[in-house]
Amino acid sequence: MRVFDGVSSSNYSRTRPMYPPEFYYWLFQQVSKPNVAWDCACGTGQVALDLAAYFERVEASDISESQIHAASPHRRIHYQVSPAENTPYEDQSFDLVCVAQALHWFDLEVFWRELKRVLKPGGMFVCMGYNRLSIGPQEDKAINEHVLPLLAPYWPPESRLLWNQYDDVEFPVELISVPKFELTCHWTVTQVQDLMLSWSSSQAFIAEQGKSGEEALLQSMEPLQAAWQTPNQKQDITLPFFVKAGRFSG
Repeated sequence: MRVFDGVSSSNYSRTRPMYPPEFYYWLFQQVSKPNVAWDCACGTGQVALDLAAYFERVEASDISESQIHAASPHRRIHYQVSPAENTPYEDQSFDLVCVAQALHWFDLEVFWRELKRVLKPGGMFVCMGYNRLSIGPQEDKAINEHVLPLLAPYWPPESRLLWNQYDDVEFPVELISVPKFELTCHWTVTQVQDLMLSWSSSQAFIAEQGKSGEEALLQSMEPLQAAWQTPNQKQDITLPFFVKAGRFSG
């Protein structure tokens, strides 16, 4: 189960990419009554803010107090600290339940029961995520040869579900066909480094190694800086993006 402290919550809120606008437009079209949505494991509210453009009210919850405290306020969004598997929401509360980049952290057997309880009949469940990143041949080589080997022992086993795009997850809903969406960013090398520092493996490495671990991790990113095509300039970053969506039958 993921928990971020105050430092990583601040880093998380400024480094995570924004999901494609086309995705939200498609999602809005799948919901017959866009009244109330739940952004489950909302982090600092990135998805909740986008959902608030389409839904009358958004409930946003996360198990981390520091994430909720760092969340962006909005008049349509109500934030609260709560685990995904045991929430204070009433039965059949939501037209949409959304989980972004977090399903792999849940106790899925318990969460599925909670999902069925709070989702309205005919309501939509959607989860999405992305894994790793691609910049260019030299930049990718620098990350693959210097950063990832250092972090390899520190990836939690749950991350493999994300890397496999949740294909190994047995969903209780009937999945529907989802269009392909592209997730791209136009970032500086510093923004890419900040994203990598926010990875769960990076946080685990730094937690174990302390200040020396943070220094070692930053040193492993120096080849990426050297490979960056135009210093201090932004480049296109591609993050493989996937979506699973469906409804309970009956």
